[in-house]
Amino acid sequence: MFMAFTAVSLAFLINVYSLKYMERDGGLPLYYTMLVAMVCGILGVFFAGDLFTLFIFWELMCISSYVLVSFRKHMWEPVEAGIKYLIMSSAGSATLLLGMSMLYGLTGTLNFEGFTSALSGVKPDGWIYLMSLLILAGFGVKAAIVPLHTWLPDAYSAAPSPISAILSGIVTETGIYALSRMFFTAFIPVQIEWSTILAFLSVITMTLGNVTALFQNDLKRLLAYSSIAHIGYMLIGLSVGTQLALTGTILHIFNHALMKGAAFLCAGAIIYRLGARRLDEITGIGRRMPITATALGISLLALTGMPPLNGFVSELILFMSTAQANVIWLGIALVLNSILSTGYCLRVISAI
Repeated sequence: MFMAFTAVSLAFLINVYSLKYMERDGGLPLYYTMLVAMVCGILGVFFAGDLFTLFIFWELMCISSYVLVSFRKHMWEPVEAGIKYLIMSSAGSATLLLGMSMLYGLTGTLNFEGFTSALSGVKPDGWIYLMSLLILAGFGVKAAIVPLHTWLPDAYSAAPSPISAILSGIVTETGIYALSRMFFTAFIPVQIEWSTILAFLSVITMTLGNVTALFQNDLKRLLAYSSIAHIGYMLIGLSVGTQLALTGTILHIFNHALMKGAAFLCAGAIIYRLGARRLDEITGIGRRMPITATALGISLLALTGMPPLNGFVSELILFMSTAQANVIWLGIALVLNSILSTGYCLRVISAI
């Protein structure tokens, strides 16, 4: 219910925003149909009680998002990004389907509760390790976990800004949600192994996202790499695996939807006004658009985890969970990456 509330709230605001932002584009019936279909797919993923139902709605979400990323098909950038997104995400879905098939063959069910009863107390073997890796790879593409992230910067940059906002705020996070549903039901026997893998992937993902964002001059691409970094933050909660850690992850999904959704919509307003998105081209825009610049500045400061803004709250909970679980090195990595993210956020604020 919490995830669905987050998705529907952001989708409602994006629909309202699109009325003005997309008025210059043609083919709007297709745009709004695909947007509603994507939200339907997202809600289906959140409410699914078994893996088959989740996969059906997962594909509905994915297919509609391919169309929306490449919606402006008269331009080369959206078409290229859409094809790249389609190929990588389809490969992820095929990998996921293979893992599902093997899991069904082993347990005779695709129900999440059935996984728990069928696999709890089972001695781990090579098949369980293989299935967990296939599921991780399948959902990891959509979650943009490094090194499966390469579609994301292109897709976020090329998509219309409202679509970038919902992709960043909700769609990518459905991968994190799906991983949590799977790993805490089917793969409890190998929890130590996948917790360790997710911890290292978390550090690599957040560090690469933040470091790469420092070198970006394109506002939307910078925000895209920032999203990759925040996926790394969310993975901390999954790797620690305690109630406090998962609370931090789910809360950070909500906060990220607010922070990054606001940032992309502000970027869209600047692009709508100027037709430009490079930092050197939007220098001083805060004098012409003070409300937008203020909102963008607040959302960027929240993304860095500055108190008392909402990003600070969820990042603090994640840090406390690492201390509680005696993996403080993960918490230190989170703090260092939050400091690192301040560099590019202040660059943007300085420019506007």
